[in-house]
Amino acid sequence: MTPTILCMTPYRPDCNLGAANNEAMSLLPEDGWGVLRDHDAEFTTSIWWRQIAEAIAFKPNAGLFTVVTNRIASRWQRAGNPDCKDQDEHERLGRARAEKNRTLLDVTETKGIGGVVIVTSKRAWASVGGFVDGMMCTDHVFHFAQRAAGRRIYLMENLYVSHRRTTSSGEAWRKMPFAANCPCRGPENDPTERIALP
Repeated sequence: MTPTILCMTPYRPDCNLGAANNEAMSLLPEDGWGVLRDHDAEFTTSIWWRQIAEAIAFKPNAGLFTVVTNRIASRWQRAGNPDCKDQDEHERLGRARAEKNRTLLDVTETKGIGGVVIVTSKRAWASVGGFVDGMMCTDHVFHFAQRAAGRRIYLMENLYVSHRRTTSSGEAWRKMPFAANCPCRGPENDPTERIALP
């Protein structure tokens, strides 16, 4: 049986994205999955639900999944032109990746995902106490918590979103609350394994 998958764009006026993500995840049934999408990210295929459901069915014990995008610090998560403002071009890239990049990249041992889209189960979320408070780095801390719990973290290489990255552009990001004690700074490790989707 396919679990409930709920796509949400959590928000709080105090910019505490971690708390907003926790409030959103608490709405799910116990066997449900949340798709936590940044407000400035756009899916580029009409089959993104199917792409996410396929990854969940293939690796149901994953700690989390994330996506490929055009503007992100993680080099292994990046594709396309970061300056492209043409949504049609982003959609062409999204369709091409959906057909040609039918793989999951194991990114567990890297220094942390860019959480433009985070797909996680309620069970995995609850098992690590949810997201920490803050705006910036809450995605990294969640990555490391899932890794410490023994769960794998995957990049869906077939799912591309366009990302305007408005929150962390320019000087605005300096005013955002950072998660405490984020261990994301340090040398980057290359992803360890690429797995073909069935």
